[in-house]
Amino acid sequence: MERNNQETPSAQGATFWLRLVAKWQSFRESMNRKHRLVVMDSDSFKEKYSFELSGTNVFAVVGLGAILLITLTALLIAFTPLRAIVPGYVNPEMVEQTYRNARTLDSLEHALAAQERMIGDMQALISGKPLAVDTAAAAASRDKGTVVYRRSPADSALRAEVEQRNAKTKKK
Repeated sequence: MERNNQETPSAQGATFWLRLVAKWQSFRESMNRKHRLVVMDSDSFKEKYSFELSGTNVFAVVGLGAILLITLTALLIAFTPLRAIVPGYVNPEMVEQTYRNARTLDSLEHALAAQERMIGDMQALISGKPLAVDTAAAAASRDKGTVVYRRSPADSALRAEVEQRNAKTKKK
């Protein structure tokens, strides 16, 4: 059986790799080839600067320049007030100010509600209508620090009885 000038799959792979190696060698040679960059004065055509460059040198300088630029930009943003423009950055002072504002707003809302209740009560008194007693609102507006709790004799007796039962169960 003859294959009409067709290569076997292994021969096709070998030629692929040979072509790839040849291209790589050609690329390396072009990167190592020296070129001259000359800066001249346009009036007198005198040579001001002259550089001998290769593709590898240019690639290295551009790569290092890019890394240096990225590093300087990151440092500039990290250690200056520019970091506030980064999405997701949380400024601790702003967080504290937000909590203070929330507490102030809450207390102002309570004060406004108390004033509105007082104005409503005054209008009711002036018009001669009976006052609506809102025990929940009155309890909420009352200062919690001034409430004095007193024990009744029945409460004291109940506490003594419960303590005696607990003492008996611990002894057993």
